[in-house]
Amino acid sequence: MSLQIDTLRMFCLLADKLSFTEAADQLNISQPTLSRKISQLEQSVKLRLFHRGGSQIHLTPQGVIFRETCQRMLQELDDTVDGLHDTSDFIRGDISIGLLHPMARWLSQSFFREFCQRHPNIRLHLTTLHPSLLRGIGNSDIMISPLLPDDLSLVAKPLFKFRRIFCASPDYLDRCNRPYHPKELSTYQCITNTNAPKPELNWYWQGEDGTNGVVDVKGVMSTDSVDVATNLAMSGLGIALLPQNQVKAHISAGYLVDVFDGAFGQWGQMHAVYRSRQYLPTRFRVFMEELCEFFQRTDASAIVIWKEDKE
Repeated sequence: MSLQIDTLRMFCLLADKLSFTEAADQLNISQPTLSRKISQLEQSVKLRLFHRGGSQIHLTPQGVIFRETCQRMLQELDDTVDGLHDTSDFIRGDISIGLLHPMARWLSQSFFREFCQRHPNIRLHLTTLHPSLLRGIGNSDIMISPLLPDDLSLVAKPLFKFRRIFCASPDYLDRCNRPYHPKELSTYQCITNTNAPKPELNWYWQGEDGTNGVVDVKGVMSTDSVDVATNLAMSGLGIALLPQNQVKAHISAGYLVDVFDGAFGQWGQMHAVYRSRQYLPTRFRVFMEELCEFFQRTDASAIVIWKEDKE
């Protein structure tokens, strides 16, 4: 019996997707090619691995057991190959990274360039995600997310804490009178849903004096993009809750104002989300370490708390 590794990977992907169309698209091959490969695999192991009925397929009981064995075997093989690469002179391999567009834009201005210069044998593949996709990991090796995943099998390593601040244009504050406490925000136009998978009805706030609370918010504009919320705030349409490290330049240039002059804001936690693995490849650990160092170096308000796990 001769089993090709690529065919086993195709089987595992099809077993997860249960769709020849989706699996073939992800593998970048034709559906007939995938179907032929799976048929050859079934002939090789002398087992029917899928029930086929019209456009739907399901794993047979034998297919369920075979998938578990294949996943375990492929994982051990990948870990072994990663380990052999990690002991060489250069760390090498691929890292698929999923992240929100504003984070991708910001990191692409410096961090990714510096990282690739230090590690020319690591290939980065970036995918910008909609906030609604941050509860899973998709096809990413590492996802940089301010949200915890719904899948409990995924690992969410805290990378650093970041601060959001309440921002508005000078023109808006002149027209509407500047609030002096977050409790007053319920009477202002607020640009909501700036970085959440569903519309926001309230904002949680924290004070430098240790106080905290929640205020109901409303407004005529809502967006799931930090970049769009920033532009809306600069155009004078209301108050937005924005990442401090991403709007510093706009505040310095006078396009935005920190409404409460640093007295009130909101702390969030950025995570590196990845699949649970007994062995974490060195390139993954190096990427997360250097990402933490980058934020620590570029933003004094970021509290880096990620620690490398000892194997």
